[in-house]
Amino acid sequence: MDEVTAHLAPVYSGRDRSDSGLLTAAFGRTCFVYLRRGDVVAQAVSLLRAEQTGVWFETADKRQEPEREPGFDFSQVRERVRQIEEHDAAWQEWFAAEGVQPYPVLYEELDADPVRVASGVLGFLGLNLPAGREIIEAPRGRA
Repeated sequence: MDEVTAHLAPVYSGRDRSDSGLLTAAFGRTCFVYLRRGDVVAQAVSLLRAEQTGVWFETADKRQEPEREPGFDFSQVRERVRQIEEHDAAWQEWFAAEGVQPYPVLYEELDADPVRVASGVLGFLGLNLPAGREIIEAPRGRA
């Protein structure tokens, strides 16, 4: 967020200089969806695995070959847990300081029921699907 607002501040210098004020000046009404993972250890392992292999995502029809095999290192997992917890706390502080009420989404809920979660996000954003459209769950690959 610091990088984004640093670029916006010179452009919107005569406006509200808060982060949320700059975002509103640049983009209009802004809403925030706060996606986080409840199982921070699983997130840390997944992050470390992606860093080690270079595979960040896969889909049902596109598999990626790892650049190298992952290796388990407890100290690296512990460091990623610390980083994730630090980032989550920083977002919570930012939301509170800016008076922002984000729409919370847990990764585990998104993974279990993406249609319900996507519908909730659309509702929070005040968006409706066009007539005759629906959200469907697409097949997903598993790393």
